[in-house]
Amino acid sequence: MFLKRTIYFWLFFLFCNVALADAISAQSLVSLKGGKNEIALSCYSYLTELVRSSNFPFKYVKKDKINLLIDEDTDEVVNAKLLFETDGSGEIGWIEYRVLEHKLINTSADLDVPEELIFDKSYAEKYDECKRKN
Repeated sequence: MFLKRTIYFWLFFLFCNVALADAISAQSLVSLKGGKNEIALSCYSYLTELVRSSNFPFKYVKKDKINLLIDEDTDEVVNAKLLFETDGSGEIGWIEYRVLEHKLINTSADLDVPEELIFDKSYAEKYDECKRKN
């Protein structure tokens, strides 16, 4: 009987944690839609288009389906995970964008010798302009 209750407790605990994580994610997204955070989202759209315009090896998905999950964002570097929507979520890889140098790097390929990517420089200029305004 004790074992059965323990199992139910842990299942309930895991369910609550998943539900809470989903609620926090939804709240974070809602809180981003307004004020300065909304402007930051528009700046990230330029960064997303910058990555989509690159020669990153998009093997199994169309470029327009790619989105970024920003892991680190400083004045000098942005690190992001490349994702696409499927029946679940799919991870393609990682990029590093060196803001001051306008360099996009595929960091998921080889960390010892990262691959510099080619991309449409107009998106870098739009991203810079957007960040300067804010």
